Amino acid sequence: MNTALCTLFLFLASSLILFHAEPAVANVVPETCRKCVALSPNVNYDFCVKALGSDRRSQTADVQGLGLIALNLLESSVTSTGSYIQQLLKKKWDPYVQGCLEACSELYSDAVDTTKEAVEAYQAKHYTDVQTWVSTVATDGDTCESQFKEKPGVTSPLTKQSGDTGQLSSIGLAILAIVTGS
Repeated sequence: MNTALCTLFLFLASSLILFHAEPAVANVVPETCRKCVALSPNVNYDFCVKALGSDRRSQTADVQGLGLIALNLLESSVTSTGSYIQQLLKKKWDPYVQGCLEACSELYSDAVDTTKEAVEAYQAKHYTDVQTWVSTVATDGDTCESQFKEKPGVTSPLTKQSGDTGQLSSIGLAILAIVTGS
């Protein structure tokens, strides 16, 4: 009876440990986002946690992996923004807004290519190139958005998308600084 009781006790103890143990990386996203906020005033903590947490890979990723996830999210964001701009261009707009959208289309087209290069450079650990290219993408989003503000009374139809590009770029750059220790 003692052997059976010991076996049962070991089984229950093992089960409790296995089912209640948290993965070692469980707090990597929130902790990384806290560090990102500390490194960059442009990073919104809630956006960071939600964005990185939206990718299943973040559940098992280390900080290096979160950097790749951030760049993949940025690539997806600029790609979808480029497609959205193409849809907007099919509508009739005020000539000024039309011109802004056409310029934004070019900027986001460049941003897609630049982000792909940044992802490849990150995977190859060419971090200086990553910093340059992600900064360029952030500038493209800012440039797109600022055009609409140059004419009083004009509202950008891309404010959310440009904001997402800025956030994801800032998160990517902040994680890059964590990874490189700079």
